[in-house]
Amino acid sequence: MKVSLLSYPLLLFFIFLSQTGQTNECGPFFDNLTSPVCTNAKYIFWAGTMITAGLRITKGEVVDEIQQQAVQKNHLQSWGEVGGDIGFGYFNGAYVLGQFIFGGKNGNKRAEHMMESSFYAFATTHAIKYSIHESRPGYPNDHDSFPSGHASFSFAFASVVTAQHGWFWGALAHLGAIFISFSRINDNWHYLHDVVFGMTLGLSYGWGVYFNHKDHQKPYWLGFVPIDNMRGAALAFNYRF
Repeated sequence: MKVSLLSYPLLLFFIFLSQTGQTNECGPFFDNLTSPVCTNAKYIFWAGTMITAGLRITKGEVVDEIQQQAVQKNHLQSWGEVGGDIGFGYFNGAYVLGQFIFGGKNGNKRAEHMMESSFYAFATTHAIKYSIHESRPGYPNDHDSFPSGHASFSFAFASVVTAQHGWFWGALAHLGAIFISFSRINDNWHYLHDVVFGMTLGLSYGWGVYFNHKDHQKPYWLGFVPIDNMRGAALAFNYRF
C-alpha cells in the first residue's frame, strides 16, 4: 500500500512529460468543471480511475487484508489525527490568502488557480459521496467514504503548487498530501480506493484548470482595480464557467 501511494506522484510526473497538445476538447462552456477529461489532465484522470477500479474489484481478495494490517500496525500513531485535522483544506485557504497579500504580480492568478481547483475538487467529491453512500471501513454508520475529500483537497493543493512554483516545492506539497491521505487509511476512515480516487480528482482538477488557463487561454476573473483617484483598490470579479 505504501508503494501505491508513493508511486502515484511519479505517475503524474511521467504523464506531465508527454508531448501531446494541451487544449480543452469540450469547448468553453463549463470548461473548468470538465477539465479533468477535456484537457491533458485526462491522462491523470483515466489512469487514476482505472487504478481505482482495479483496487475496488480486488478489495475483498487482497486490498482488505493489506488495509487491515496497516490499521492494526497504526504506523502514524497519534500523527494520524494530525493528518485528519489539517486535511480540511486549510493549506488551500492559506495559500489563497497568502498569494493575495504577498504574491506580487502573479499572486491573483495563483490564488485563483488554487480557488478554482479546490472548489471543483470539493464539489465533485461531495457530489459523488452523496450519490454513492459507501460506508466507511471503521465507521459503518457513516456513509461518506467514497471518495476521500482529504485526498482530493490535499492533492489539488499539491498539483497547484507544482504548476505554479515548480517541482521542488511541488514535491514537498505532494509529500504532505501523501501524509494526509495515508492518515485516512491509517485511522480507518477510508478504503484505499477511496483515497486513490480522491487523489485522482485533486490532481486532475489542479492540472486541468492549469491547462485551461495556460493553453486554452481561459481568462482570469480576479483582479484589483484602483478607485477613488488611486487612493484605494477594489477586488474585481468576473467569472465565466
